[in-house]
Amino acid sequence: MNLRWIATVAIAISALALSACGGSSLSGNDYGSQPAAAEPPYYGKPTTVADGLQVKVLAKFLYRQTDFTPGGGLANGLGAVVASGNALPIPFAEFHVYDSSGTRIQQGETTTAGLADFQIPKTAGTYTLKVFSRALNSYLNISVLEDIYNNTPYSISKTFTVTSSDIASGLLDLSSSPVYAEADETLSAKLEGGAFNIMFDVLIANEYIRRNIGKNGTTAGIPTSSSNTWWVADKVTVYWKAGFNPYTYFDSGGAPLSFYSPGEKKLYILGGVNGDVKKSDTDHFDDSVILHEYGHFLEDTYGNTGSPGGSHNGNFIIDPRLAWSEGWANYFQAAVLTGADAFDAAAAETRMPTNKKYQYYVDTYGYKGSGKYGVGIAFNLAEVGTNADYDPVGTHPQNTGIFREVSIARTLYKSTRATTERYPTSLSSNFGGGLAFSSVWKAFSGEDTNGYSRTNPWAKSFNNRALYPVPNGGLFNWLLAQNGANNTEWTDILTEEKQVAHTHDYAYYLDAGTCTNVFTNAAPEATMSATDSVKRSDQQMNNDFYLYYHDGSNTTLALSYTTTDTALDLDLILYTSSYVYFEDYYVNAGYTSPYVARASRNTGTSSESISLNGLAAGFYILNVKVNMRNSPLVKTGTATYTITKNGSTTLCGKER
Repeated sequence: MNLRWIATVAIAISALALSACGGSSLSGNDYGSQPAAAEPPYYGKPTTVADGLQVKVLAKFLYRQTDFTPGGGLANGLGAVVASGNALPIPFAEFHVYDSSGTRIQQGETTTAGLADFQIPKTAGTYTLKVFSRALNSYLNISVLEDIYNNTPYSISKTFTVTSSDIASGLLDLSSSPVYAEADETLSAKLEGGAFNIMFDVLIANEYIRRNIGKNGTTAGIPTSSSNTWWVADKVTVYWKAGFNPYTYFDSGGAPLSFYSPGEKKLYILGGVNGDVKKSDTDHFDDSVILHEYGHFLEDTYGNTGSPGGSHNGNFIIDPRLAWSEGWANYFQAAVLTGADAFDAAAAETRMPTNKKYQYYVDTYGYKGSGKYGVGIAFNLAEVGTNADYDPVGTHPQNTGIFREVSIARTLYKSTRATTERYPTSLSSNFGGGLAFSSVWKAFSGEDTNGYSRTNPWAKSFNNRALYPVPNGGLFNWLLAQNGANNTEWTDILTEEKQVAHTHDYAYYLDAGTCTNVFTNAAPEATMSATDSVKRSDQQMNNDFYLYYHDGSNTTLALSYTTTDTALDLDLILYTSSYVYFEDYYVNAGYTSPYVARASRNTGTSSESISLNGLAAGFYILNVKVNMRNSPLVKTGTATYTITKNGSTTLCGKER
């Protein structure tokens, strides 16, 4: 799997590189000393021409088809460029028309079918049509740009001649001879087909959302102005260049990555390495990757981005915020490529037995026939979780699903399959959850067909950051349940994937109450991969995370506990709400963390206490964790503990 994000986290005077997709924003925009030019102005509104010549030109893009069959081995990968007869239209894209002197005399946007249909003065001569890789309209808001310095969109062009006979007829129809964006680097080094494929993927994502949330109403084929009847996403900017690794903008030796930059509404798509597109990893024709990154944009813009970044490989217990973010993006790409959810008449479930690639996440490298090509990662979102080929949950304890990104992706995907559909098709006992994507989107963004919007969010929505500042899978499942997602099929999927529909296992809201809490055993710390040098805590087994609101007053929080094994030593850590988890590995190395607001790490005692005096009011994460800094590394036994405020008020977890 490509790790599509590198977040640089300052810990004391040392910078520790953590890699993940869609994590915290990189520090600053250290793109070098070259000043960046502004993106050229957008011209998409046509100029009225009285008694003009009508001209029609069809714009299409070529691409490399992803050949994928489960278990297909070397038959899988990016194939040859599709035949021109299978080229796809370039819809809703900006175009300009220039006369022989290079003066722009007309402009507009292509139709759904990719047709540039425009009028120019009835003057004989030579003209040039240019179609650009950007759109700013009611259907699509995107700019696919070559680099961060010039901010120039890609373009394809067609030169045509107007004769006296064309003027006499009043029509010059060139649609039978389309202008193509090429996908063969030997025909065009810029591979403009890659830019328009990225643009097309974002368009089908927008189409999918508005169709499934019921906001695709039109009047005479034109979107209505009401936000309650028509939906289009905010503008996203995409940087991509053939043969170029965009992470080198930030690190000259950076790994090949596609990633999203939170807060900037910018996607960076991998075009290759050192000018090579044939054998290196590229993502411009990997629809799964493009839509995954766009899923992060939607999360940032419409949902709630809380991912801290960090390493992830899909097979490891990780921070639930990171697991949610990656799981959502993995699910979203499959939902769009499948093209339907449980309530769509064109449901792709009917196609699954013969065309299963749409229910997979597929990331390729190289072009077939290049000598170095294949599929870097592929996992099935419709697998039974307990015995999945990738990220099986059967060997893990209960409630681990919200800590596992692939499990989250599978849960969301299977939840939005029809209850009449089975997965896999060879089994008869596993059914889809029957949830509409509109329910998922409402819990995700607060938007629905009843007038709710981001400016007036539904109370039980990720978008309500004041109420739900720490996004995670348990919270999202709980929000779905509040919206009626409690049918047997859905709850069966949660059980199968060891998911939960509550926040008991992460970000449980602390408030006054009467309770005791039990901490049973602990898991050994482990490295994430053979190349990982960091021993990492099991975020589920070794930690209890609570959401705590500090009112700014003089406050002391205390932890008291008893254990059946004295080796089970507990610590009390208070993190800022946007924290990066601080491993004991780094504590042992003598580092400090800017995300740790307060900490009590006594050894050999049965209590911990921290003062919050001087801390700003706001949300914090209180972490009750097992001390893994001392031997033995595997702790057994049970700890029963209570958390108190100011020595008298017992604090207990509850749903918000």
